[in-house]
Amino acid sequence: MRGPGPWGRMVDGIASRLAFFPPTPPSYTVEEHKDSTGQLYIQPVERGYQRVPSARVHWLQTEQGNRIITAFVPFFDGRGTMARLTILYSHGNAVDLGQMLPVYRDLGRLLRVNVMGYDYTGYGCCSSSGGPSVTATCSDVAAVLSGLETLHGVKRKDVVLYGQSVGSGPTVWLASQRPGVAGVVLHSPMLSGVRVFNPNLKYWPAWADIYPNHLLVKKVDVPLLVLHGTADEVIDVSAGRRLAELAPAAVTPLLAEGFDHQNLEACPEYLPRLKEFLQQLQQ
Repeated sequence: MRGPGPWGRMVDGIASRLAFFPPTPPSYTVEEHKDSTGQLYIQPVERGYQRVPSARVHWLQTEQGNRIITAFVPFFDGRGTMARLTILYSHGNAVDLGQMLPVYRDLGRLLRVNVMGYDYTGYGCCSSSGGPSVTATCSDVAAVLSGLETLHGVKRKDVVLYGQSVGSGPTVWLASQRPGVAGVVLHSPMLSGVRVFNPNLKYWPAWADIYPNHLLVKKVDVPLLVLHGTADEVIDVSAGRRLAELAPAAVTPLLAEGFDHQNLEACPEYLPRLKEFLQQLQQ
């Protein structure tokens, strides 16, 4: 991925101060098993977060030269066969991989899929690579998609891209640039960075915006599911509704009545709707 020009670097710099809030200090460390295998694991440092022994942890190098940490949580059925579908989960803003890893484990069990998690450059133990930026997150998620195949044998056609909140930006970008994934899920997504602050904005120059999902989603030709709470206090539900209208292969969105940016997963329809969507992708 090519770096941005002068204007792009300026917007990236502004975005890194306005759009990204990595937890400080990180909620975890990356450790090496002392059994001579050299295998890595995520060790929580915050109380209340569990280790996930089944996670397969690897460092990846991105096209920008950054090192990011990934954790692949496989799901096996009763016969020991690994699930076909893998969710590549791009998390929201103020969390990191240590906090999300138990969520990925539970989500995989409930949906009977594998889940691939990672931290953006500037988040968690990836902070030594530099600060977060829009271009870095796009380079990060592209590296993770490649790593799914090279490290874990997961084919692109069996990958479901899942982007939550700010994670909808790299997710839509990847889906528009790397065709052939199984599908896309957008959880409380933004129309674009500027439109988070002004949902009714009719025009804004693309060079002065970040994550222009409203433009890129038109290029996403695989099934796409939007999940958004009607009481979302951070990103107005109109953003999710509009993305569902713009995506060529969008399915009926879940617009969860009364749920907000922080509790959409508690909606009784959240898991059934996700299960239904994933089953449709496997038909």
